[in-house]
Amino acid sequence: MADLQLGYLPIAILGIIALTLVFATLFGARMMGPRNPNARKESTYECGEIALGSGRGPIEIQYYMYILVFLIIDIEAIFLIPFAVRFSNLGTAAIWEMAIFVALLFVGWLYALKKGALNWVR
Repeated sequence: MADLQLGYLPIAILGIIALTLVFATLFGARMMGPRNPNARKESTYECGEIALGSGRGPIEIQYYMYILVFLIIDIEAIFLIPFAVRFSNLGTAAIWEMAIFVALLFVGWLYALKKGALNWVR
C-alpha cells in the first residue's frame, strides 16, 4: 500500500514545481515590467492597421466553412496515413472500405462546391 502512495509523489512534486515556476514568472514580469500605460499602448494591434470599432461584431460564416474543410482534410489524413503505411498487408476489403470513405468525402466536397459554400465572395 505504501508503494502506491509513493508512486505518485514524483508526479505531485513535478506539478508543484511547474505551477511554482509559472506563477513566479508571471509575478516577476508583473513586478519588474515597466508601467507607463497610455491610450496608444492599450489599444489592440493588428498588423499595423488602426482598429475601428470594438471588434465584437458578427463574424463571417465563411471563416467557419474553411475551418470545417480543414478539419475534414485533417480527419482524412488521420485515416489515410495509417492505411498507406500498412497498404501492402491489407486485404481487398480494407481497400474497398477506404475507397468508400474517400468517395464519401469527395461527394461531400463536390456538394459544398456546387452550393458555393467554398466561394469567398457571394
